[in-house]
Amino acid sequence: MRCVSFVSFAFTINDAVCRSVKPSRGLRQGDPLSPYLFLLCAEGLSSTINSTLLENSLSGFRCKIPGPNISHFYFTDDSLLFSNASDYECMLIRQLLDDYLNASGQVINFDKLVMCFSKNVSWAEGDRLANLVGVKHVKCHERYLGLPSLNCKNKRKLVTGIKYRIRAKIDGWKGRLLSIGGREVLLNAVVQAIPTYIMGLFKLPMSFIGDIHKLCNKFLWGSSEEKSKIHWCDWRNMCFSKEEKGLGFRDLKIFNRALLTKQYWRLMKNLDSLAGKVLKSCYFSDSNFLDAKPKTKGSIIGQSLL
Repeated sequence: MRCVSFVSFAFTINDAVCRSVKPSRGLRQGDPLSPYLFLLCAEGLSSTINSTLLENSLSGFRCKIPGPNISHFYFTDDSLLFSNASDYECMLIRQLLDDYLNASGQVINFDKLVMCFSKNVSWAEGDRLANLVGVKHVKCHERYLGLPSLNCKNKRKLVTGIKYRIRAKIDGWKGRLLSIGGREVLLNAVVQAIPTYIMGLFKLPMSFIGDIHKLCNKFLWGSSEEKSKIHWCDWRNMCFSKEEKGLGFRDLKIFNRALLTKQYWRLMKNLDSLAGKVLKSCYFSDSNFLDAKPKTKGSIIGQSLL
């Protein structure tokens, strides 16, 4: 990485290009070259982890045999690594991170690194392994991307946080003097965008969709808990496009179905992806995607897609 550690800038003054200038701090975070270097380093770390997995040095985990062996996940700037709760594998992960640090020149903030263990590992043993790696030991992150990190098969619990967020947004706007047009913009741009991520993962409960529609409808017409106002138009009619004399609001039930259909199509066209391999091992290892049936004890995502 030494060849890309520094950058030079040339400035044009009075239509004349001046000599180049080298910043003393090297590459800055907003440099156009930074994203490519980040991807290059991340791909190098991923290849190193995969090689240790192939050598059986790192265990990873499987959702179901003979499903794919998963060793790590990347999401934006977050990394999740999986291993057995053993001294050898914990030290191997620390060694991989140290090698990545030395090769890339990036500095890892170990204060932000945490380890969590399954319920089969005692808290004392988890503390010992975390101290061995030099990171914090936590029970588990309660929420990630707005959803519970731990497996939850109750849809109502999954969407409770989303409902509270929407209610908090609407309650924060009630004290402002907003016209119906202003409320319409806020509902379309902010409120109806909040559940978009989870709608692409699983089928929302009808009770949740009904509650969100009621909250939006009351806010649009200025109703409150103390005072109710006339709703001059039915919510279903307002979900039509403006060309069809509606307000262009989303019908969350139809939008939810559309996003799940999109995911279904992506998986059907790319069964070699990681998500496709996991679903295949769990639901249709001996058949095809079109003939797959949801299982009673399956995950919420699998039941929603199948």
